Amino acid sequence: MIRTQIYIPETLHERAKNVARSKRQSLANLYRGFIANGLKASNRGGDLTALVKLNIKGGPRNLSSDIDKYLYGGKK
Repeated sequence: MIRTQIYIPETLHERAKNVARSKRQSLANLYRGFIANGLKASNRGGDLTALVKLNIKGGPRNLSSDIDKYLYGGKK
């Protein structure tokens, strides 16, 4: 592990201590979990792996050029 230091407002620190105490875990472990969850959440928007795994075949050949037609209907 790498040791790091951050500055947070005292109110957040107190709230985090209360959460850690209620979950019976260390404050450091709680912070590590928060960071890990935050990194997962921030990566969701850019990861297309799940979309690729759908393995969708077919569809209109002009989808990219007529995207408005397919999304909103009507003429191009």
